[in-house]
Amino acid sequence: MIRPYRLACTSVALSLALLSSAAGAQIVNVQPLIAANGGKDGLAVSVEGSADVRTGNTRLVALSGSAIAGYRAGRHQVFAMARAEFSEEAGDPIVNKDLEHLRYRLTLTGPLEAEAFVQHDRDDFRRLALRALVGAGPRLRVAPFEGFEAAVGAALMLEHEQLASGPEPDAGERVSDARLSAYLILATSVTPHLKLGNTFYLQPRLDRPGDVRVLSETSLLATATKHLAIKMALASAYDTEPPAGVIPLDATLKSTLQVSF
Repeated sequence: MIRPYRLACTSVALSLALLSSAAGAQIVNVQPLIAANGGKDGLAVSVEGSADVRTGNTRLVALSGSAIAGYRAGRHQVFAMARAEFSEEAGDPIVNKDLEHLRYRLTLTGPLEAEAFVQHDRDDFRRLALRALVGAGPRLRVAPFEGFEAAVGAALMLEHEQLASGPEPDAGERVSDARLSAYLILATSVTPHLKLGNTFYLQPRLDRPGDVRVLSETSLLATATKHLAIKMALASAYDTEPPAGVIPLDATLKSTLQVSF
């Protein structure tokens, strides 16, 4: 029987970006967000946002927000996410991007699952005017001992990208291709209130394996109370064939305070 839905009505995130490069990672790690539903039947919703507005000697506007919803009913699980981020300094934009992701996961038998997903995203500072993709594949959960979780997944992903206009030689270019999207998830409970996890993604292009994208994200989640947690995450992303003028390597260290009810 489906339990009454659980509504996390407010999740306020105060985020400090300690290190970031000009470009944003193209691989988006949604796995920890899906797992946050806790494996329970019902609905879970969270909203988070942050704003930093300064005037005077420092003129800065930094806005970000996201909404996440997950629904589980027995063998079926649906996950949806939308997020946007905009920043400008002294009137000059420095971040402008958004992303929407929808994923369906079905438990087939035991630890074996199947999942399908669609995604749209845009990032001005990666010169990405449009990225749309759809994919599907198997996923296997592994739990060799108590307090440790692992999962591996692989999907065939069809992707379409359009670059923004500009003076670059590849401006306005449109590319459609197929990639393998493979990932490995490792997580362990160091203590009852401290959880360490890592997600590793590998996405080679099928017709040109040298065109590959890699993402590694390590996170540490410290739970202070039932409603309060602190998360630190270090992500590194590499694209062997980025658009002209875009740095191939990204690194981000982010600290987040999570409050939920």
